[in-house]
Amino acid sequence: MTSSGFPVHAVTPPSREENVVADINSLSDLKYRIQELLQSTLDHSSITVMQEKLLLKQRSSYHFVIQTEEPRSTSDSINVIWCYLGPDRLWHVKSWIRTQIELLLAYLEMLFQEITISRQNLEAFVAKCEQVEVDTDEVASAEQKLQQIQQYIRDFEERMASNIEPLTLNSLFLCGRGPLFSLVQMSVLTLGPVMFNREKSLPSYNSICLFWYIVGEQSEESGCVFRVEVKSVAPQEKLLREAICFNYVYSVQNLKPNTCYKFTVKRMPNITLVYEPWIDTLHLKTLSSRQQNKGSKGCQ
Repeated sequence: MTSSGFPVHAVTPPSREENVVADINSLSDLKYRIQELLQSTLDHSSITVMQEKLLLKQRSSYHFVIQTEEPRSTSDSINVIWCYLGPDRLWHVKSWIRTQIELLLAYLEMLFQEITISRQNLEAFVAKCEQVEVDTDEVASAEQKLQQIQQYIRDFEERMASNIEPLTLNSLFLCGRGPLFSLVQMSVLTLGPVMFNREKSLPSYNSICLFWYIVGEQSEESGCVFRVEVKSVAPQEKLLREAICFNYVYSVQNLKPNTCYKFTVKRMPNITLVYEPWIDTLHLKTLSSRQQNKGSKGCQ
């Protein structure tokens, strides 16, 4: 009893066993959430798909597209903008777009690296939990890493799905230049990379028939123009010939037998090209005799 006459009930602190049970339950829940993420969003196949999507974006080419209030063909729109802006102002517009693309690709690469590193850290934490006890600081750090990697994944998916915001030329580059271009907009078009078909591009004794395709296209798109370059490899790299192709195959004739050559293929550049960071390269060696490879195929 106190002096005021009210009884005093002793407050018993939680036992050590109760604290241990609470920590075990918390750790068990954390391990479950980490393992669930590692076995779903961050399993091997998902990481591979994520990496392939990033690689595709890094290898794509980027072109500007112009939309006007009055329907025009692409060439007419480009000619009008070219004449109105002039080469210097249009160069600055394209430079701005290229900078945005470079920043986007760099940010996506950084996010993917952070996801990969955080995934390894979470795997190491789970493995350690199975072998030895972990302290509260390690549990708190793992909880933070789990939250961070979930945010990285959301950011990566959002940025991969989004395009660069349309550039309103009137507001940024045509301010005060009259109503003619009041509704002119420039946006960015992403085109899949051109890649050699390595299974079909096989050499013969003195020729090589090259096949290529555009990643993401179900069939060959008509109207595409490509530039193919043929280079020697030894004793030093030297351009031997180049060709402009209007289809997806090119036969390189009159080559030396038993000799290695380097081939590149890309779209023919035009005024709409803003950024093309990657060009596919193929090394092939001609046969040492007139006997054909069983798997070789001629141009069709």
